[in-house]
Amino acid sequence: MKILFAGLFLFTGLFTALEFHDTKDNAPINEERIITVTGSADITIQPDEIELEIILKEYSNLFSANLNSLEKKFYQIMNKHHIDKNKITLSNASYYWYSWWHYRNEPYKRKVFKVKLDVNTDFLALVKDLDTKGIYSLRVSNTTNSKLQELRKEIKIQAVKAAKEKASYLLASIDEEIGRIVSIEEMPDNQNHYYYRQQNLVSNVSVSHTTTNGSTIDQVKAITLRYEVQAKFQIGK
Repeated sequence: MKILFAGLFLFTGLFTALEFHDTKDNAPINEERIITVTGSADITIQPDEIELEIILKEYSNLFSANLNSLEKKFYQIMNKHHIDKNKITLSNASYYWYSWWHYRNEPYKRKVFKVKLDVNTDFLALVKDLDTKGIYSLRVSNTTNSKLQELRKEIKIQAVKAAKEKASYLLASIDEEIGRIVSIEEMPDNQNHYYYRQQNLVSNVSVSHTTTNGSTIDQVKAITLRYEVQAKFQIGK
């Protein structure tokens, strides 16, 4: 009799274990219905700070000009446009020895300067004055805006709003409503970046506006800052 009860208990326990396992695996999954969308925003601004790279290079024709005389003339132009010496630096000063070594056997020596300008500089007038013998090269090496951090916050907010708007009209097209936010994910840094306005912009939903300060520095290419988020919303309230 003991053997019978022991066998019955073992059989019942095994059946219960199998039943529990089967119920667990085949239970209906209670998942939330969600919609995932990407929202983006961009803002186009004129730079209020630019950096010029200016290369001075010796030359010789009827009159010779050494590097010292060219540098003196260069600083005279800077003074004329009220550009402080603190805004003028030797390009890659820590590695200038390399530049000197690289060009040491050339008959004409050169020197590279970086000059930081702001909205108070008449950019076009400065460029015209730099169009002189001995200025071997002139280019805009960098542009930025002093309100960049503030603008970053603004477009992040606009990107999230754009994602919500997109989810709303997509769901409305199938007679559904947007519910609570489930998650917001920032896109990788390589998709949130600066670029010149001339480049193509491809985005899902975009909120954009342009600011300008009206100075002659506006003749430099505008900066566009773009930001994307991926957001998940619950379907239905």
